[in-house]
Amino acid sequence: MSRPWPDFRPGPLGAAKAWWRRRVPSRHEDYTYVPPVSSHQQEFATPLPSAVYGLDFQLKMNVVWRFDLTTGLRHNSPKSAAIHHVVQRATEISATRMLVHHAALQVHLGDELAREQQVPGTHVWARAEQVKVEVDDGDLEMARKHIELLRSSTFKLAERDIERQEIRYLRDEVLTDVGTATIWWLQRNGYRVEEAVKLSDELAQLVRIAQQQPAKHWAESLISSVEKALPELGDQHRMELQQHLAKALSVYGGSRIAAEFADQVGLPAGEQQQGGVHNGQNNGHK
Repeated sequence: MSRPWPDFRPGPLGAAKAWWRRRVPSRHEDYTYVPPVSSHQQEFATPLPSAVYGLDFQLKMNVVWRFDLTTGLRHNSPKSAAIHHVVQRATEISATRMLVHHAALQVHLGDELAREQQVPGTHVWARAEQVKVEVDDGDLEMARKHIELLRSSTFKLAERDIERQEIRYLRDEVLTDVGTATIWWLQRNGYRVEEAVKLSDELAQLVRIAQQQPAKHWAESLISSVEKALPELGDQHRMELQQHLAKALSVYGGSRIAAEFADQVGLPAGEQQQGGVHNGQNNGHK
């Protein structure tokens, strides 16, 4: 009797293939399960320090973070870890920028903070989106004034250095004797010999005045000797050198000597106290 429906049973070869598939799984089924990553985000706003203390940028951003459970690390407050890490990255950049550069800073932070990084020691990866940097109008005006003051101070320091160099040149190279002073005058005044002869007495008087060595306090003499040995020192380095000398005198000569030195050379009162502290510690150690 024939079947009322077709016979779909596999033949001997088909049955063997089915058996093999049951015994040996295909490659696409042979994998390790990886849990899907979770993603979170939080809007955050905070001041960011600039290169000038007290003048801050205003940062607004969307902090995005996810977990990587395969690291074996954990953190009890992943949101705080993510936000803190992103803010720390932003601070390292903003602390070197002036407030007037806020537009360029926004572009830089938008590029840098978009790079996802793992928070050290945690299973958290964090980045930032929609970064916006703003500045207060009053702070921006103060920043511009600060820049003007820096510029003016730089020019004044440069002028003082030029004056000091000119004075040293006249004292140490020109007005050393009448002959050198006369040649210098001739070169500056078109080699008018007859006038130079008439001025010889006045030039000789200038030489005597320039070479006079008035009585100086020992502190002034010490500073003068150091400046002659190091004529290229700028104002900032000269001040640092005076501070080091005050500390050395405090250690080896006592607080009274250090205070006398600081008073003569015009160091701030804080330097005298600092020298005295060092000296007191040294005496206590003895």
